[in-house]
Amino acid sequence: MSKILLIKPRFFDGFFHTAITQPIGLMYIGATLKKAGHETKIHDCALDYKDLHILQRTLMDWKPDFIGISIIVTEIELVKKIMKMIRDILPHVPVTFGGPWPSANPDESIKTFGADFVVLGEGELVFPQLIDAINNGLPTESIPGTASFFNGHIKINEGRYLTEDELNTLPFPAWELLDHNLYANTPSFACAGNRPHMTVITSRGCPFKCIYCHQTMGKVFRKKSSQSVLAELEELRFRHGFKEFEIIDDCFNLDRQRMHDILTGIRDRIGDIKLHFPNALRSDMLKPEDAVLFKQAGTVSVVFAIETSSPRLQRMIKKNLNLDKAVEVMTAAVNADIYCLGYFMMGFPTESYEEASATVKFAARSKLHRAFFFNPTPLAGTQLAAMSEDILKERNYTLDPRSVNYFTTALNISAMTDHELQSIFRNAYWRFYLNPNRIIRLLKLFIRRPELFSIFRILKLFTFKIIPRRRITA
Repeated sequence: MSKILLIKPRFFDGFFHTAITQPIGLMYIGATLKKAGHETKIHDCALDYKDLHILQRTLMDWKPDFIGISIIVTEIELVKKIMKMIRDILPHVPVTFGGPWPSANPDESIKTFGADFVVLGEGELVFPQLIDAINNGLPTESIPGTASFFNGHIKINEGRYLTEDELNTLPFPAWELLDHNLYANTPSFACAGNRPHMTVITSRGCPFKCIYCHQTMGKVFRKKSSQSVLAELEELRFRHGFKEFEIIDDCFNLDRQRMHDILTGIRDRIGDIKLHFPNALRSDMLKPEDAVLFKQAGTVSVVFAIETSSPRLQRMIKKNLNLDKAVEVMTAAVNADIYCLGYFMMGFPTESYEEASATVKFAARSKLHRAFFFNPTPLAGTQLAAMSEDILKERNYTLDPRSVNYFTTALNISAMTDHELQSIFRNAYWRFYLNPNRIIRLLKLFIRRPELFSIFRILKLFTFKIIPRRRITA
């Protein structure tokens, strides 16, 4: 048996980056490690991101035998500090990186950041195999789904994604490894206020090829059975006391029969819970009548990711959303008294001012309660990054990891001038939120359900988006 510490770095800027979600990937890995007989802890740096004093004490007192760190791009500055602390205190303990950023950047993870290994993609089976190999003195350089330094170069071994059978036989996430008070008192991605809740993922992978999206879970859809999902929710509700859940699949409704079985099961077997879908639904694969079942199952809020109203750009970004169907579903959801948010992107390569203006008009004319307008960010490992490479060089842009996000980045990879792009965002928020009918609807909703609103956060976003900014240059 080994002692294994799993670390989740965080990035908070005190302005936009204040929301977190439970590290579901680490919870699954923690569960498989515990099942294999290892003693496991999860440290979430949201507890001590300013000085890492809790992490430092854990390293000094507990002295783990192995360390795993799950990373997204905005967290890599803190990862540098974490790695220095680890090497100072436990210089010989193997450190493994995992998550979206290391999977897309294994060379940099090892050469620049000093990781001993990188787990590529899903790690529930790979990480325990790697630990067992090290413990038993076996070769590690050829384990599928890993990268490591071997014979003077980085050796990358392509892995595979879990099958549906493997997904359905995984143990439940190790919920007991978390400090649940942390997540109950911190904003979450569902924009539903601070409250006890648990993140749930019922499927993995997405068959769609959107150019801005990561591929950590692959492009093959694999689902947990409806009975497995319901058993997990029952465990959380009746044994752990959770009454509110955030579903964060890539595409919860890809299998419509499974979707109906889960929602019906929640309504009939569990009841008295609240559901949020901040990431999980593809709108044009729903039907307007589905809104009633979602409501009966306890759905409070949903996010509809529309991105653009331009048919040309829908094809270019490979989302290919049926906009007419999306409008029908959004309207039905609002009419069913579900709190509806919309995600839109403006500033894709080749996008014109006229196309962006049409997206603003589309959003403003919808019945959505709230809308977020984002600037597409070319994250490493995405098709958008490859498509934008020449534009970034030509315009002398550099990417600061601390500002690589959809909220605040000032990159312009579109066909618009910087002035046009900034004016589009200012106009979007003015036009969407200063609609008298929407203001009245939001005020009525606020009176009935104030927990759905963080007025301070809304004002911060609105103010930031209407203030002119400089573009990022070298």
